[in-house]
Amino acid sequence: MNPSAIQSSRENVYFVFSLIVSILIYVAAAVSIFGIAIALGVFVLLLFVNAMMLGSIRGNGIRIHERQFPDVYARVLALSKEMGIKKVPDVFVIQSEGALNAFATRFFGRDMVVLYSEVFELAREEGQEELDFILAHELAHIKRRHVWKNLLLLPAAFVPFLSQAYSRSCEYTCDRHAAYVIQNPAAAKRALTLLGIGKKMYREVNEDAYLEQIQTESNGIVWYSEVMSTHPNLPKRIQAIGQFVDSGVRLYKPDQSKIALGAVALFVTGTIVYFFSIGLFAGAGVVYSQLLPNAFSEGWSEDYVIEGETALMTAAMDGDPIGVEQALADGEDLYAVDSEGSDALMYAVYSGNPDVIQLLIDAGADVNTSDDYSSALMIAVMYEDYASARLLVENGADPHLMDADGMTPMEYVGAASAEEFEEMLKAN
Repeated sequence: MNPSAIQSSRENVYFVFSLIVSILIYVAAAVSIFGIAIALGVFVLLLFVNAMMLGSIRGNGIRIHERQFPDVYARVLALSKEMGIKKVPDVFVIQSEGALNAFATRFFGRDMVVLYSEVFELAREEGQEELDFILAHELAHIKRRHVWKNLLLLPAAFVPFLSQAYSRSCEYTCDRHAAYVIQNPAAAKRALTLLGIGKKMYREVNEDAYLEQIQTESNGIVWYSEVMSTHPNLPKRIQAIGQFVDSGVRLYKPDQSKIALGAVALFVTGTIVYFFSIGLFAGAGVVYSQLLPNAFSEGWSEDYVIEGETALMTAAMDGDPIGVEQALADGEDLYAVDSEGSDALMYAVYSGNPDVIQLLIDAGADVNTSDDYSSALMIAVMYEDYASARLLVENGADPHLMDADGMTPMEYVGAASAEEFEEMLKAN
């Protein structure tokens, strides 16, 4: 699997087209008071609906963490670290009434991954590799900032097929990214297959026969249903992973002669209906109906940026001791924190660089520092970065210190005392 081939070749193209269209619509709305009112109304409506949905999930769903399905949480931590995601997203499981799905989103500045219960049960039915792929796919949306990009490109939804085409290209990208991360393309293809037939029978599906449907089930209706969808048809996604692994595999292609007969009529009819339905007073409702499914598949929320990162923090995250020394020499504040409460030492712990950690400790950094998510020692332990954890403890870090979830580093590793905790660190 070639990492340079992970991103869909069309993703950037569709993103640029969508961005240009969105900017033009933003400009048009800005010079019209009536246009601004409509745009703000649609924006507020979408945010309100999304906030209510996510509020219900956080209030009723089961959050996965150190004390709730810790084995799955360990996989989330491991995948997040491997993918270079600094802040581990919150993961919730919700009752799905038989539906198979998962999506990534943000809730007041915090990344979230939501798993439907049918998908989550794979971990309890010897489907850990498939669950890893699904988790990695949603984490890829977060890593590649697809969530907030979709909000930025909201006006592009007024152009038929454009926003859907961009979304489908993102799905192809995240499929390949997840397959590359778990290094198990067979499990990746099985995970996509179960979305089509369910978690009981997916292992019995003949893959080649399923892929053959790309050709045999190609006609105007199938084509139109796909171009109006935010996700590619499942056989195409499975075939794309196979091609990512081996570019020489047999490829099934849609029968263009069958599609051509009905596609033109469908396109013309659909376009007329689309533009008619987004009239002046019905526009808000149409945008809502088109974008809400995409909100469930990838999530919508406000754009959120970590503010207040200093040059010292950047050097600590990059594992750059020379940059750290220069920043300190330039008078950078060792105790300054960003908008999520992380100081330079927290950045060094997130990056897992003991040399930089020691350098900051020698400069006077607080080994018991914490941010909005956890303490420095807890992060090192959760990431299984025992070298950094030992270094923090040797310099006075308190293993009894609780994180935001009320868990201590000692409890996390199952140690009964500080002495046992230190022995466990030395054993690793």
